[in-house]
Amino acid sequence: MKTFTTFDRPAGWVSLSHAFQDDFAAGDRVQQTPWGGLAILGYAELLALARDPHADGMAPSVEAMAETPQIFELLVRSVFTKSGAAHRVDRAALIAAMNAVEIPALVRRVVAEIVPARAEGLALKSGFAAPAARNVWAEIIGYDADAALRLEQAVHDMGHVLSPAPDLSKAAVAEAAAAETRTLSREALSRGSPFSAALAGGVGEEAAADLIAGMAFDAIEASTIGLAASLRLAAQNRSRITPTLPCANECLRMASPAPMTMRLTTGHIRLDEIDIEPGTPLFMLWAAGNHDPLAFAEPGVFNPDRAGTRPLMFGMGQHACLGHAIVRAVLQELLAVFLDREARIEGDTGGWNILLPGDMPAMTISY
Repeated sequence: MKTFTTFDRPAGWVSLSHAFQDDFAAGDRVQQTPWGGLAILGYAELLALARDPHADGMAPSVEAMAETPQIFELLVRSVFTKSGAAHRVDRAALIAAMNAVEIPALVRRVVAEIVPARAEGLALKSGFAAPAARNVWAEIIGYDADAALRLEQAVHDMGHVLSPAPDLSKAAVAEAAAAETRTLSREALSRGSPFSAALAGGVGEEAAADLIAGMAFDAIEASTIGLAASLRLAAQNRSRITPTLPCANECLRMASPAPMTMRLTTGHIRLDEIDIEPGTPLFMLWAAGNHDPLAFAEPGVFNPDRAGTRPLMFGMGQHACLGHAIVRAVLQELLAVFLDREARIEGDTGGWNILLPGDMPAMTISY
């Protein structure tokens, strides 16, 4: 079995399709990783494992996070690292709470309020996509405007250590941000938005505060990256852009803002001809699956008319992202703004290392 070395190219790639084309051409759809476990690239293989109950959540390592105990506690209490019955209970409560939110109407109102009437050289990620993501999630969870800004800063500060290249010299800053996130989650509960009230009613206030903190940390940055990267693609494919769900799905498929998540096997799994033992880390490369030529014809070509195969930009199965409907709805509203105001998006369209999605090349939007 081939050893996974795709991420050893730090300069990035012209496109995600280019990043994995050699792996798919050679048929290396499952690979060993140099650090242990398996890298799962193929669409069919990702789908099979995502649906297998023995490919479950993966908790953070106590040893690896010894210098950041508050961040460790935040992660270990979050739904995306849990497994088994604890994960199922929390996930069901979060889904029920999401169902209490009128997502399309809320997104339409918030985006209309925060998008400026005019823009000249506005930073695409921090000045346009981030306020949309931040304010929509804040409205859902129950943060006021000040708390939303504090949360965005806390997420940024935790990113110093929660990245593929952690900077432990900033561990104290990240720890303070984790404490701030927990404080903000308690404040949100006290405001009693429909989402937060439903969640607290389902799991109690202590557990709800943990879940809100974890969700806010995970959702805002990923949403921001997905929106900015999708708008970057919209600028490159202007003639085919429409503010519709199929178009939003194609933008997000190609952008793949959450390129990889982790699973851990809790039982024996047979995948094709491969026996996977319990306790095996699985590196679920959704970005690769979204560019698998066996699943998507001409995966590097923007085609909003694609039908049939479901993209994996939000994962799949028992650990799929719970905010997928929110991100899609926000993107559709921003695509409408992009078209209605004949926006120009300019800047660096060169290579981008997808393992570091936050390092997307700087771009601006004007209209």
